[in-house]
Amino acid sequence: MRRPVVGLLALAAAGAIAAGCSSGSSGSGGSSSGGGGGIYGGGGSSPTSGQSGAATVKATTSKDGMVLVDGNGRTLYLFQKDSPNQSACSGACVSAWPVDPSSGTPKAGSGVKASLLSTIKRTDGSTQVTYNKHPLYFYSGDSQAGQQNGQGLNAFGAVWNVVAPAGVAVK
Repeated sequence: MRRPVVGLLALAAAGAIAAGCSSGSSGSGGSSSGGGGGIYGGGGSSPTSGQSGAATVKATTSKDGMVLVDGNGRTLYLFQKDSPNQSACSGACVSAWPVDPSSGTPKAGSGVKASLLSTIKRTDGSTQVTYNKHPLYFYSGDSQAGQQNGQGLNAFGAVWNVVAPAGVAVK
């Protein structure tokens, strides 16, 4: 019961933000969250992995099978509305679904195919990690590593899914 309630609360908050701050943005790219919200606790810590600024993506076992996570075990998601190598999430969307940023070449961890790992440049100039041409995101409703509260949510015009090591959505 807790998972649907958390998801609904997060969607309600995201909807309120979108209603109050958005003017119907439909462009690709957008602004990065900068990680300043501390969505995983820790007083403003970013959901990025490692001190070098280069993101790490690895695979781990979850209730939905093998899924992609960052170097700290935080679940990564794809957005069904995105085009290959192009994000459709900006503004209020990025507040609810922060991008997986990288200031260097992302590192392939255990269970990840390095050939599927890359980055794209967002319209704000930041760099976002991609896997199999899917831009990767975190979910603000996940408060700790291993949570998948965003799995299957329909928000900002499409469904969000965790990502399998094959580079496809886990449904």
